[in-house]
Amino acid sequence: MMEILNRIVYPFKIPFLASSQIYWLYLLSTILLATILYLFGSANRDKEKSFLEYLLPKELYLHPASIAQYKYFFLISLFEIFCVVPTALSLAKLADITCESITQITGITTPFIVTSPQLWQQIVFSIFVALLGDFANFFYHSLAHKIPILWEFHKVHHSAEAITPLTVYRIHPFEMFLGTTTIVTMSSLGTGIWFYLFGNGMKELLIYGVSFEIFIFYLAGYNLRHSHIWLAYPQWISHIFISPAQHQIHHSVDPKHYDKNFGYIFAFWDWIFGSLYVPSNYEKLSFGLSDGESNLFNSVSNMFLQPLRAIRQRISKNSVKLERDLS
Repeated sequence: MMEILNRIVYPFKIPFLASSQIYWLYLLSTILLATILYLFGSANRDKEKSFLEYLLPKELYLHPASIAQYKYFFLISLFEIFCVVPTALSLAKLADITCESITQITGITTPFIVTSPQLWQQIVFSIFVALLGDFANFFYHSLAHKIPILWEFHKVHHSAEAITPLTVYRIHPFEMFLGTTTIVTMSSLGTGIWFYLFGNGMKELLIYGVSFEIFIFYLAGYNLRHSHIWLAYPQWISHIFISPAQHQIHHSVDPKHYDKNFGYIFAFWDWIFGSLYVPSNYEKLSFGLSDGESNLFNSVSNMFLQPLRAIRQRISKNSVKLERDLS
């Protein structure tokens, strides 16, 4: 009973969990970074606005899309703790299963076993896991834009005409489940190969229970990516790491920005696969979906149901087309 109660209050605990993107320390670091940008001149700063108006503009945080997101947050976070987190924890066991399976298939035990890992080896392992997870994220994200049925679910995230740090939770339950399942599965399989080669003695370096590279990434202004504040990195860094501005471009309704910057942490996946877009200067952006589609996701119920309606319409159209082709 206590376990169920703990899960029910999970939405209120999220700002105090270091594993959450909206952990209070990450939000604080974002405010500090925004303060620096305000003082030294942000590219999209209105000079007549006070700092508070710059940081929390009413037209953004009281936008209908934002109001709907505040309500949606509680429901999707409950789905996360009751369904997604237990599934992810179960799938993480695939690493050991993969290691054991390779051993049985090859008949060879761990060839390069490390019994007493040194700090540098743990750092290498942590970076390896980060690269695995980031590529898996890139892979699923690109599929969500290219496969029509997945795109209908991903539209929930892109339908936000006003983006705030809570936009990270603007995701359909099906996509949250499928995306997490895909990412954890790919990461666990890769980690299992590492365990086979080097043993499972190495552990990730953690800060407050979070892998150190993710902690640093979230602390370094992650929440600006879902915000109105423009922060672009120098060109060469933008080919390695995705800047907040690059992710804002990913949300843009401008056709030249479509299917660009799928990366989460690293930009070189986009660079390799031809989807990288690095801005040379500040670009004024509008967010949401083209052709007024964002209005279809204007309430909590529509965020849940609209993808299902759209998929049903797609199936009906394909059925009619098939009948015509056969007649």
